[in-house]
Amino acid sequence: MSEGERVSMEAFLLKLSARTPAPAGGAAGAYSVAVGAALCLMVLRFAASKNEKASKSEEASKSEEMMNSVEVDLKRVDELSVRAVRLAQEDESSYLSVLSAFRLSRTLDPTEASEVKRNAFVSASRIPSECAKTALQVCEVVMSQVDCVSSHLLGDLIAAGLTAVSGGLIGAQLVIANLGDTDSELVDQAQRDLNELLGVQSVLLQVLGDKRSVSPLWDI
Repeated sequence: MSEGERVSMEAFLLKLSARTPAPAGGAAGAYSVAVGAALCLMVLRFAASKNEKASKSEEASKSEEMMNSVEVDLKRVDELSVRAVRLAQEDESSYLSVLSAFRLSRTLDPTEASEVKRNAFVSASRIPSECAKTALQVCEVVMSQVDCVSSHLLGDLIAAGLTAVSGGLIGAQLVIANLGDTDSELVDQAQRDLNELLGVQSVLLQVLGDKRSVSPLWDI
């Protein structure tokens, strides 16, 4: 899939389920981050609209400050969503490069062949590593809004965070799966990202648990 090409969800799922090496887990993870970012954008836009109405009240100054903060987050998350889609596209291309490296390795001596394959996997692993980083950045915005949005938006905000987390976890574990015990900063970073993402997931689920004592939405 070329950069900038638009593909429907149905078309992507058909490609993903086909008996082909790519797209695979990396693209699925990156698109999960993009979906989480897009859902976060939806929540932020509703929050911005609510703050705009509130700015006409006696709390105008506070509302204006919140509106400015939401506008900054909107721009940031929009950029993160675009980046995640780009990573999904790049992941597919990078895995094709790995396959090319394996074909080339058959013509080389064992030492050279191992180096060619290693370099290809390291290069390809930079994309899921970036996916995990992008997921954490989406989650940073989500976490900053947990105590700000209304009860009607909280469920979708948490869903946005959990969706981004799932994509980031996929990215981090793919780096570890690809590189194994290789002495690489990518592996060390992936383990740190994995732990941080699991921490975010735990906090978001705890927010849900805390809301069990709150009235259902239809009573609010």
